[in-house]
Amino acid sequence: MKNGIIFAHKSTWRSRLDLEYLDETSRRKISARETLNAKSEIARRLRQFGDYASKETLGQVHAGGFLHDLIRVNADGSSTGPSKLTNNERKRRISESWCHHLRKFPTSSQNPVIQHRLVFSMSRELHDKLVAAGINPDRVLQSTMKKIMGKFSERFHPSDSIGYAYGIHHDTDNLHVHVALCPRTARGAYVGCSTARTPASGHKDQMKYLRSCFEQENRRWAQIVASPQKMEEHLSKRLDSDKIIFSPRLTHSHLDALRNAQTGEAIHLQQLYQSIRNLEASIAAKRQYFALKRNAQFVSRLVGRRTPKAAQVVEKLADAMDRRSLREIQNLLFKIKRQYRAAHKRYAQVNGFNSYANRSTIQHPHRQQNAL
Repeated sequence: MKNGIIFAHKSTWRSRLDLEYLDETSRRKISARETLNAKSEIARRLRQFGDYASKETLGQVHAGGFLHDLIRVNADGSSTGPSKLTNNERKRRISESWCHHLRKFPTSSQNPVIQHRLVFSMSRELHDKLVAAGINPDRVLQSTMKKIMGKFSERFHPSDSIGYAYGIHHDTDNLHVHVALCPRTARGAYVGCSTARTPASGHKDQMKYLRSCFEQENRRWAQIVASPQKMEEHLSKRLDSDKIIFSPRLTHSHLDALRNAQTGEAIHLQQLYQSIRNLEASIAAKRQYFALKRNAQFVSRLVGRRTPKAAQVVEKLADAMDRRSLREIQNLLFKIKRQYRAAHKRYAQVNGFNSYANRSTIQHPHRQQNAL
């Protein structure tokens, strides 16, 4: 697939740390778009953005690598999952942890590197193919970026860990992710992002390696998208299978049209849609339960309360069963989402939503009177 996901840009930042540009909804980014006379509407030209967009990606800044672990720690020593923090709090913690980490490893340079800025972009062709298949492009871009950053760390900093922050942007014609890479590893080694390889300077041409990784991922996704069987097999094995598949949203007018229709297809579509909402709520509740349980175990260890070995074995077995139960719900949600997409597409092609709603009102005026 030509230019599926590409390494689009790299720059090195030597002034003060600034991570605000990672947030596409920040005042600074909005002002920059207005200055450039760019379209102010986010995702104006991205196909079906309203269906796959989520609060987990829109305008959110996240941490990766060792920074993800650092920002978990609260002032009292307890731990909070970064996804549970507000976006502003997460950005604040990332910035503080970043600066504190760099101060631990002083340099003699008068103009030291503060961050490397990378941009990875997805082509419209790949974006539209993923959307047509019901695959969330945000998730694909995010998981691909994380995978490649992991390979980058293993290749150039084995037995160590890099740290980075990132934000997915929908404010141009191409979906893209901005990555701010910390110039020091967890153990203090310098993280280079050179575009050349020379024995004298010690540059390792890391950018060439990143591009080769993206080319490899592009070939893999091209094979997955081209084969429905491979796609089903690949997606069902992913731990985020319930999130990488998105389902077309039903507006109030769509739901009214389905209720007015009262056909078998309309009822079936409503049932599938409600099942998806119920399963998503169940998964969210289970994940919240796991988080509360982890915090309770942390507090117990903090106060020095020791659990008997027999109780520890029982707790581990219970945790394993809970995890298995969660995975089963995720698999069920994945299957229902696939069924719903097929039913939604078929219904939209045969009946349509808006036009059918109008016909239903004309053909069944008594329903409209009863509603009044």
